[in-house]
Amino acid sequence: MNRRDMVLGSMTAFYASTRLNAAQALASADMPAISRTGAQITLPSRAIKQFRSNLKGPLLDAASKDYEFARRVWNGAFDRHPALIARCANAADIQRSVEFARTHDVLVAIRGGGHSLPGFSSCEGGLMIDLQPMQSVTVEAAKRTLRAQPGVLLGGMDRAAAKFGMAVPAGTVSHTGIAGLTLGGGVGRLGRAFGLTVDNLLAAEVVTVDGKLVHASANDNPDLFWALRGGGGNFGVVSSFQYRTHPLAERVMGGDLVYSFDQARDVLSYLSEHAAEYPRELYLEPITECNAEGQRRLVVTVCHCGDLEKAEADLAPLRAAFKAVSDDVKPSAFVDLQAAFDRTAPHGRAYYMTGGLSDAPPQKLIDHVLDRMQQPGAEMGKFNFTLYGGGAVSEVAPDATAFFYRDATHNLVVRASWEDKKFAEQRTAWARATWAGVLPFTKGFYSNLAPQAKAPPGAAFGANFLRLQAIKKKYDPTNLLHMNQNIAPA
Repeated sequence: MNRRDMVLGSMTAFYASTRLNAAQALASADMPAISRTGAQITLPSRAIKQFRSNLKGPLLDAASKDYEFARRVWNGAFDRHPALIARCANAADIQRSVEFARTHDVLVAIRGGGHSLPGFSSCEGGLMIDLQPMQSVTVEAAKRTLRAQPGVLLGGMDRAAAKFGMAVPAGTVSHTGIAGLTLGGGVGRLGRAFGLTVDNLLAAEVVTVDGKLVHASANDNPDLFWALRGGGGNFGVVSSFQYRTHPLAERVMGGDLVYSFDQARDVLSYLSEHAAEYPRELYLEPITECNAEGQRRLVVTVCHCGDLEKAEADLAPLRAAFKAVSDDVKPSAFVDLQAAFDRTAPHGRAYYMTGGLSDAPPQKLIDHVLDRMQQPGAEMGKFNFTLYGGGAVSEVAPDATAFFYRDATHNLVVRASWEDKKFAEQRTAWARATWAGVLPFTKGFYSNLAPQAKAPPGAAFGANFLRLQAIKKKYDPTNLLHMNQNIAPA
């Protein structure tokens, strides 16, 4: 167990034992909490009262009506109870929240969409800076840019851009928050054509840990701007993002090709063999999956953002080589494709996910995954062989942004999930054992999917790690913002 795991464990145990119920909280003069370093502290009631009066949005504690709603995050495996939740209405609220956290050295979690896989969006006994109320999206069609606040979800951004025949390359689940997705890199259906989300980030407004609101772009605070593009939430709290948009037809080719599990080996081998030949407009996400009843299949999710006739031609060899059990790939609205995974990743379900970047998967890796899909614990399990790289992703130099692994073509992800806690141990063990056989084929990690399994420091950042550590020391020398894929100050 590493030091941070030990600290988090002790924090949870302490705060669970001392958390006040609603009646006690109302009667108490002060509030027990957890510090940045995991120590037990007390927040003075006078400081909390002053903090609350300085915010435009509400400051919630366990006695507040909306506390239970606000503390919940997407991944139901994490059931944490912040001492305070600051529901920020604007950048000034973020500034006041960061200042409070720094002054009292309290543990901080930043929530945008609340979609963090390892549960970083919340904390036990600390301060959750909740950006969810900040939902503004503005499209500047003439400039082909879009501005969005950090509480916006992908679906909201997709719909706003689509009204003007445009899109921002982003993720693949529409209820993901744009903030965490962007800061980690932003892998999605349009990346091979237009680049990662960070490649289309033009500027950001950032609240630094000293409470200042600064502009980050290629010309202003360029070191901070570089680090934000793939370095995660280590350097400040972003209050506004500005993106480049790209023209996108009203309808693109997309949907699912479904194959029987008996076909999976041959189809996956074919896709891996031909990965280098696919045009940049084509995104493929082959997924081996097992439902709760133990029925297994291979689903190849398709999105082709080019000309519809070209899309048909580009997909024709695959369709000719293998007869799908079902084929619903057709011209579709892009916003509908972006929402297609939402029902398979609902809020409140518990998830354990681990991912890594690789070259085209060799046969040995494919065979390992297919074997693991047939083992006990695979129920509700998935493994993704996503063709995310190449094209525009690989045309950016590894040191041009903090996102380093530009030469990887595939994002490999194992996912276990459960509704009932009685399945947690078995399914988590299945995912870990599956990943152990995948790890030797990876070359690094996408920080938004970097492993919940143990990984070396900096594994998500490659040769950019030392530069990121230096920038972290400049902007967050005490590591106040460490509930993330953390970069310790140099």
